[in-house]
Amino acid sequence: MERLSLLRRFSLLLVLALGGVAWGQRGYDRYLTPAEVEARLERLVAQGGDHARLVSLALTPGGRKVWLLEIGKEISAARKHLPAILVVGDPEGDVPLAPLGALYVAQQLLETPGLFARHTWYIIPSLNPDAEMHFFNKPRCRDPRNARPVNDDLDEATDEDGYDDLNGDGLITMMRVPDPQGSWVVMKKDARLMRKANPVKGEKGEYKLYTEGLDNDGDGQYNEDGPGGTNVGINFPHLFRPHRPDGGLWPGSAPEAFALMKFVTGHPEIAMVMFYGSTDFCRVPPKGGRKGAVDLNRIKLPKDVAKQFGADPDKTYTMKELIEMVKAFVPAGMEITESDIASFLGLGAMVNPLPDDLKYYRELAEKYKEYLKEQGMDQERLDPAPAKDGSPELWVYYQIGVPVFSMNFWTLPKPQEEKKEEEGKDTLTTQRIGKMSKEDFLALEDEKLNAYLKAVKAPPQFDAKKVKAMVQGGQLTPKKIAEMIGKMGGGPDEKGEEKVDPKMKALLAFADAHPGWQGYIPWQPYEHPDLGKVEIGGMVPYADNTPPATMIDSLLRGQVPWVFTLADSLAQLHIEKTKVEPRGGGVYQLTVWLSNDGYLPFPTAMGKKNQHVPPAVVQVIGNVAFLEGRDWTPVNSLAGKSVKKLSWLLHADKPASVEILLTSPNAGGDKRTIKIGGAS
Repeated sequence: MERLSLLRRFSLLLVLALGGVAWGQRGYDRYLTPAEVEARLERLVAQGGDHARLVSLALTPGGRKVWLLEIGKEISAARKHLPAILVVGDPEGDVPLAPLGALYVAQQLLETPGLFARHTWYIIPSLNPDAEMHFFNKPRCRDPRNARPVNDDLDEATDEDGYDDLNGDGLITMMRVPDPQGSWVVMKKDARLMRKANPVKGEKGEYKLYTEGLDNDGDGQYNEDGPGGTNVGINFPHLFRPHRPDGGLWPGSAPEAFALMKFVTGHPEIAMVMFYGSTDFCRVPPKGGRKGAVDLNRIKLPKDVAKQFGADPDKTYTMKELIEMVKAFVPAGMEITESDIASFLGLGAMVNPLPDDLKYYRELAEKYKEYLKEQGMDQERLDPAPAKDGSPELWVYYQIGVPVFSMNFWTLPKPQEEKKEEEGKDTLTTQRIGKMSKEDFLALEDEKLNAYLKAVKAPPQFDAKKVKAMVQGGQLTPKKIAEMIGKMGGGPDEKGEEKVDPKMKALLAFADAHPGWQGYIPWQPYEHPDLGKVEIGGMVPYADNTPPATMIDSLLRGQVPWVFTLADSLAQLHIEKTKVEPRGGGVYQLTVWLSNDGYLPFPTAMGKKNQHVPPAVVQVIGNVAFLEGRDWTPVNSLAGKSVKKLSWLLHADKPASVEILLTSPNAGGDKRTIKIGGAS
């Protein structure tokens, strides 16, 4: 098997880095429609010759094709021997940068053939092309649903109340409507921003917020039943949520999602999946903390099952105890796993990543941050979105069991904190009062303390003199005062400011720093036929995840090559060493050492649990008799950078040639030929 040496890997990355200028010249300077993506794929196939082919996976409800580009040395082979990497772009269809990232991977592969020497690459640039068209259509609105008609509001019509571009600017933004029953207020520091009123602090809402549009069906709601559809990115089986208007009727009801599931389950050679979209497992490892329906450390058996195993139906058992209990009832040598028990008892889906897998995710995330720093791309930015219930990321990890990564090429940079004037140090805040000693509190000026009490909407009977008297008498402490005010709503934060939505704060900072970029529309008056005087404006659709087109090339050039580092970290099984020792009377002991040269284990911890990844197999083929061991030996797991020893006792009446064959659908393979009964 060919292995990339450190020198070879360095050379490949150098080629990619030096090729950066050419990339921009090939069209990575604007966003592409699904039709333009298709045209780009056709050019890549022509460029790839015998190493590339294009396959249509599905037809969307909007009549668009979901394309898969295959690149590698085995594209004509009915059965793949090389492990494969699957790259999927834009499952939710609302990240215009994602398809370009997938195309960029394909371009790098075809320009540097050494990158596909050890892997087959499957690339789906656009899993949800129907939704992607919302970015290019006029008016522009952000909607992750495909074009399948759905009666969202369950009335007598379908798709009858969508968005309306009232002010004719080609964008669907927000309407703020003065209303005494509203729950929103304009922020004092920046009138472009809105925040929820805090009734605990005596605030009263002044506005209602709606998406821009009309009540087309006269039901008192606005834009509740627009065209579409199913969000392909949440139409997968793991933690699928039924009865969501955008989630689909059942997992895989969207043809795009079904096609991906069919492809993945039909190609066991897939060793890793990379998603380009909203999540970013490369930078922020997948998080736990989801609450499952069952505590696997306190499992109660149904009465009939408990009776069958001689257990107590009123007692709870750990999963480990149940495995030991069941082992007594199955044939010797049969392996019982947590997955078997969970399936038998119907305990439901796993909801949190396994600790053994998280160790690798965290270590790789640290390496990725170092890589970004080397690329000059370590600017602090907003956190990416977490994986949603029903997402393909969760489905691949929990049910397919291979390593799954994701990359979000751009989120808004975190704005720099404003430097406060020195006198700001004297501003009273709830947090500061909570840290004061009794003496410091009593030393406060009455005027300053009264101003603070008024700001936090303290009851009028609590003025500075009365509060100080209670502290002096021991009825209150500064810490207790802070706790009481915190329960009331807290007052100003540590900086004495209103709390701002971090995304909107970052958006306005980025818009102010890039005057030519349209990310925010100032509020402008409009006479609405139903609502009267309103204002239209706010965040432009896609502004929080789609940078100016001039940034595309540098963002992709700096981040895309990491996928090749991840591919190089996958499990790589081979035969490290063999040894034949005569034991007399035509009997020989054969010992084989198997090695996993990859950083990652074979398979992942979740792959071991769900048993979806087939074991590797070592076959001993030749004219010999097996005294110990079998001619077909499964290898269920092998940790990264580790070696496993297998041995057989064989009998050969005369010299024989024996082939040792190591096969695995997604972790490589190897073979050796040895002599038994002669020179070995």
